[in-house]
Amino acid sequence: MSAALDRLLRALAAAGPEVDVAPLIDDIESLVEDDPEGSRSAVRSFAGEEGMRLRLVGFLGDARDFDFLAAALADPQLRSTALEGLTNQPDVERVDALARTLLDDADPKVRSRAAGIVAFHARPGALEVLLPLADDPVPQVRMVLGWYLGGLPGRVAEPTLRGLLADPDDQVRAFAARGLARLNRQ
Repeated sequence: MSAALDRLLRALAAAGPEVDVAPLIDDIESLVEDDPEGSRSAVRSFAGEEGMRLRLVGFLGDARDFDFLAAALADPQLRSTALEGLTNQPDVERVDALARTLLDDADPKVRSRAAGIVAFHARPGALEVLLPLADDPVPQVRMVLGWYLGGLPGRVAEPTLRGLLADPDDQVRAFAARGLARLNRQ
């Protein structure tokens, strides 16, 4: 398995922008899923693009990689990918705490991803820290918030979702309606 993983990782590192890497990534993730411990050193030493290495390390979901992924949050170019990698970490409390610090990040993609993590874990105070995003200047952030709020337990997000139904952006309104539908299925 190690030889196959090494071969796939080398191919991924060598792939140019014109290459569809999705099949390579699928194969790598399959091998990693079959043997996360045996794959860890190969994935950690991946010599390709750093964002891809973070994504692969995140896929491992190994608690020993928390600090590595968290350190990458310092780089604005890697922050969103590092946050994505942290989603598989087993220490939910630490992941949630980090995500909450990024809800006001300058990058809307980071704010959206952080909102998803906070909503998914639904730890105490999740709704309160997510509420300011209902007024985010970027419609994409408000849109994904509508979906994420629908996943919170109970009906605590219903008033906010109803407010998003009046948003000037049609996508935001559509996702608020989807969020309400999710609430109704609980």
